[in-house]
Amino acid sequence: MATHGHAHGHELQRTWELAPSDVLNAALGWIRSIGAGRRTLFLVSAALFVLGILALLAFPLRQGFADRQAWTYVAVAFLYLMSTAAAAPALSTALRVARSHWRRPVNRASEIWGVTLIIPLILYLLLLPTFPGTEDRLSIWFGWPLSPWLWGAILMLALTGAGYLFAWFSSLPDLAIVRDHGSPAQRGLAAWLSRGWIGSHRQWRMYEKVVNNIGVLYVLIYVPVMTVLASDFIIALIPGYFTAVFPAYFTITSFQAGIALTIVTMAVLRRWGGQADYLGREQFWALGKLLLAFSLLWFYFWWSEFIIFWYGRTPREINVLKLIMAETYRWPFILSFAMNFALPLLTLMWNPIRRSITGPTVVACIVLVGNLIDRIRLTSAAFSQPDSALLGHAHELHEVPAAYIPGISDIVIVVGMVAGALMLVLWATRYLPFPSVAEVVGGLWLRAHKPFKHARLIVIGKPE
Repeated sequence: MATHGHAHGHELQRTWELAPSDVLNAALGWIRSIGAGRRTLFLVSAALFVLGILALLAFPLRQGFADRQAWTYVAVAFLYLMSTAAAAPALSTALRVARSHWRRPVNRASEIWGVTLIIPLILYLLLLPTFPGTEDRLSIWFGWPLSPWLWGAILMLALTGAGYLFAWFSSLPDLAIVRDHGSPAQRGLAAWLSRGWIGSHRQWRMYEKVVNNIGVLYVLIYVPVMTVLASDFIIALIPGYFTAVFPAYFTITSFQAGIALTIVTMAVLRRWGGQADYLGREQFWALGKLLLAFSLLWFYFWWSEFIIFWYGRTPREINVLKLIMAETYRWPFILSFAMNFALPLLTLMWNPIRRSITGPTVVACIVLVGNLIDRIRLTSAAFSQPDSALLGHAHELHEVPAAYIPGISDIVIVVGMVAGALMLVLWATRYLPFPSVAEVVGGLWLRAHKPFKHARLIVIGKPE
C-alpha cells in the first residue's frame, strides 16, 4: 500500500472524494449533451479539412510525383501528425505500465488521438511514389526488394491497426455504457463496438491484461516506425547526412510532442469540457515533470549528433550543418531550439510554475509549435534534394540549396490535415464519455481516506 499525505491548508483533489455514481452521472451528462461549441468546432474543422484535401488535389497531385519538392508540406503534415497525434497514445501505455494511479483521468485524453491514425496513413501512401528506390544509394533498407515502399507501408499499416485496436479495447467498458444509456443515434455504433461486454469478472481480468499488452505492442511498433521515417524522409534524402543519432532524436522529440498534446487536450477539457473535478493540479504537475524531462532529452540527443559534425568539420559535414542549422534553415532551427528546449527548461525548472495548471499548459503549446517548426526545417531540407544527388557515389552536398518558401496551398494543406485530425477526435467524443468511468472508478475502489492529526491521508491499494 502507498500513502499520500495532504497537509493542513492544501486541498485534496476532488476526483478521489467522489462516489462512483458521481463519475457515472458526469459521463452520462457528457454523452447526452453535445454543446454548440463542440458542434461548431467540428464543422469548422471539417471545412478546413475539406479545403486541405482540395489543396492537395489541386497542387501536389496535379504536378505529379516526379517533383518531390511540391510534396514538401504534405510530408510536413504527415510527420507532424506522426509526432503528435500518433505519439499521444504511447504516453497512456507508459503510465499504465508504470502503475501510476494519478494517470486514470488522463488516459482518455491521450488514447483518443489514436482515432486520427487513418489520416497519416493515407498521407504516407500518397507520399510513397515520390521516393526513389534504395538501389545504389544509402538507405536503412540495405537493398531489400521493393524498399522502401513495401516495408514502410507494412509498418504503417501495422501501427494504424494497433492504434485503433488500442483505442477500441481501452474504451470497451465505456462504450457499453453508451450502448445502454446513450441516445438512439449513439447506440448503434456503440452496440456494435461493445458487443459481448457484460462486465463479468472474467472480462474485467482479460480487459486489464489485453489493454496493457496492446498498448505495449503499439509502442513497440511506433519506435521502429519513427526510426524508419527518420531514415526515409530525412537522412536518406540529404546527401552526406551520415548519422546514427538522428532517429533517436526524432523519436524522443515525438514523445515530447505527444506529452504536450495530451496536456493541451487536458487543459481544453478542464476549461470547456467540464472536467475540472477530474483533471487537476496532480495530473498537470506530473505531466509537467515529464515534459521537462523530455525537453532535456531533446537537447541531449541534438547535442550528441551536433558535436560529432562540429568536431569533424569535413566539407561533407560542414555542408550538412549549413543546410539544416547554420545557414539555410538557421531561423527555424533557432526557433525550434528555443521552443523545444530553452523555454521549457527556463520555465518548468521553477517548482511553482511546474506544479500549476497554467504553466505546463503554456509550455505544452510552445512545444507543439516548436515541433512543427522543427518538422518544417527538416522536411524542407530533405525534400529540396533532386534524385540525381542521391544516386551512385554522390554521398555529399556539393552545393547547399536555397530554402523552400511555402505557398498558400502548402499552409492550407498543413492546417487542413491537422484540422482533419481534430475533426476525428471531436467525432469520437460523441461516443467516448469523459471522464473514463472504467479508469476513474477503478481508482476510487483502490483508495481510502484516513485522518491523521491535522492532515488527511490517501491510502492506495496496490493489487499488482
